[in-house]
Amino acid sequence: MKTSWPRHLSRLKSSSGASEQGFTISLGYPLLFHWLVLVTAGGLLLLAGFKHWVPLLVIAAFLLVAAAMASLWSRQSLRAVSCRLSPALNRAFPDDKIDLNFELTNGKWLFVPWLEIEAELPYRLVKGQPKTSPLYAKERLRWTTAVSGGQRLNWKYTLECKYRGDYNLGPLRLRCGDIFGLFPKEIILPRFEKLLVYPRVVPLDSLGLPLRELMGETIAYRNIYEDMSQTTGMRDYHSDDPMKRIHWKASARHERLQVRQYESTTSLNLLIILDVDSFYHESELDEEPFELAVTTAASLAYEVNRQRYPVGLIASSAPGMQIPVRSGRAQLMAILETLARVQPKACLPLHQQFDEYRSRLPVGTITVMISHSVSPALIGLAHKLKREGHSPVLVSVGERTPTQHIRGIPIVTVRSPGEITAGFGRAAL
Repeated sequence: MKTSWPRHLSRLKSSSGASEQGFTISLGYPLLFHWLVLVTAGGLLLLAGFKHWVPLLVIAAFLLVAAAMASLWSRQSLRAVSCRLSPALNRAFPDDKIDLNFELTNGKWLFVPWLEIEAELPYRLVKGQPKTSPLYAKERLRWTTAVSGGQRLNWKYTLECKYRGDYNLGPLRLRCGDIFGLFPKEIILPRFEKLLVYPRVVPLDSLGLPLRELMGETIAYRNIYEDMSQTTGMRDYHSDDPMKRIHWKASARHERLQVRQYESTTSLNLLIILDVDSFYHESELDEEPFELAVTTAASLAYEVNRQRYPVGLIASSAPGMQIPVRSGRAQLMAILETLARVQPKACLPLHQQFDEYRSRLPVGTITVMISHSVSPALIGLAHKLKREGHSPVLVSVGERTPTQHIRGIPIVTVRSPGEITAGFGRAAL
């Protein structure tokens, strides 16, 4: 059972005079045992002085002097003592191991007979699963040592990253006191270090995603679309040409209507759409399918980017996340960072959030919609995209997923996490 100790907080500046500050805490004791000892010693001193018992008087006086010195020692124990945590890397993938570097400095001449260092790390980062009890949401690492005056200690701790996310490492707690342990103190250093763990990237074969089949249909006829940003020239107006293609200045020069000609599209565009809201069933989150969906999105983005095709991402999370379709390594890292931070909280249904982006979508884009349950609204959105010249593909994750096609729209089923664990492996970026 953990005992609740009374604490008294005060501000304490570091020895360097910098802006880094901590909270100093004076710790009490269960049953006030040590205070009873001091009161007893004081009572014995009075009794010995009244009765003229010299041996008892010397012992009682020694105890009180030792207690006074211990109190003064404790007051100075945390002065000019600092500790710093710095990870060797601030980016990692699941199962990567990184070194956490600790530096402890005692900047005064007075030595510290005992010092306990406690580092708080996110429980899910260390254990790979949520904390069952909300009472302590952190995993605590502890070390105990003694520090001489002016000494600096350095050590490392190897951390294995178990779960994606954007984490704060810290704070650090330092506990120390006098040599007798009568008046311990604690300082909390509210300094945090950032660590971003990307989602797991696995071979697409392990997920059962036929990427060539998804892209093959669009590659075959992608050149029938035109890139509205690339003009190749002018030609005479035909009766079936839309009015928005008319170039009025050129028409005035030629004294007849002229329309713009655009270059045919030669690249494939892929947009990954993550339907976060679909992973809630009766107001409860299906966590394993959601993480599998994030892994699927990250793996698909990596493979498409590796083949040098433009890729984008939309996630119906809170807040909403939109990354326009682009190519390049920076685009891939932006998608992975977004997926590392995505939370299973939806603000709007996917079809409502996507309506704001649909008008900016390049014609002929493959839209891969990753969902846990194929709802009528999602099917309606897929048909709408198909009518606008895009190629929608539904990727359903988890058990509650159909496998048949819906009116010409392909559906790919991703296997459950238990079936693909053996195939997990990080791809080198």
